[in-house]
Amino acid sequence: MNYTNQIQEIAAKLFAEGKIDVFVGYRMNGFDDNQVPVLITGPQDVSKLVFTDKSVFNLVNYLKTDHTRKKRVGLVVKGCDSRALNLMLTEKQVKRENLYVVGICCEGVVDDAGQKMQNCLECIVPEAVVYDELLGTAGKAETRAYKVNVDIAALAEKPLTERAAYFEEVFENCIRCNACRHSCPLCYCAKCCIDQETAALYNGANTTSAAFHALMTWSLHLAGRCVDCRNCEKACPSHLPLHLLHKQNESVIYENFQEHLAGVIPDDRGAFYKYSLKDPDDFIM
Repeated sequence: MNYTNQIQEIAAKLFAEGKIDVFVGYRMNGFDDNQVPVLITGPQDVSKLVFTDKSVFNLVNYLKTDHTRKKRVGLVVKGCDSRALNLMLTEKQVKRENLYVVGICCEGVVDDAGQKMQNCLECIVPEAVVYDELLGTAGKAETRAYKVNVDIAALAEKPLTERAAYFEEVFENCIRCNACRHSCPLCYCAKCCIDQETAALYNGANTTSAAFHALMTWSLHLAGRCVDCRNCEKACPSHLPLHLLHKQNESVIYENFQEHLAGVIPDDRGAFYKYSLKDPDDFIM
């Protein structure tokens, strides 16, 4: 999977025609074969752009920064990235008319060891769902039926007390750096409730209980909105398996809210806006 030349040509054309002010893509990091996001502001830097199976980050996150606000932006999105973009459009965080979206028929990205990432192995929406121009052959990427994440399925077999102990042990290494939130395209609040040190329920203390409480609250704010791009895990300096929180929520919502998946359908406001007489009600007292 290599769309480097096509993306360079598209970006050069957009700048030449005066259709964009900035192009958000990927470039080599300069140390190895891994890539980092890059914001190109003119045609002179278009040659820096690349796209391969090492283009792992969700670039939609950069639409919430001052570098792109109120500007015309070119943007590269894979399947999961485009789902996040759909949600940002639905939640009125960006304007569609200010974007030129280059969609990718994604065949999966790889980690530092060259292994296809877990979320790619489980991905059921590999092709961009919103775009102005689509690169790749539609239908070529492998599609799959929805399955509960393998890690969540394994945890479900454990007793509740053992599961709780596992989560507390795993997430006690959280250092409250907030890299997970800052890397998430759908965490765009100017001030987060879990940062307020004087709040009655949450505080900014770097203690095990406060950190785990903050992570749980954060994951619930993303329930029905997480697109499994795993930007948060890539940003986490403690290498926490943050997908465990989000995929648990996703599986519960998929089962109970009419097979809802975040960002797949344009203008879909989310799971909690759905209602059906067939919805399960066994939780009602």
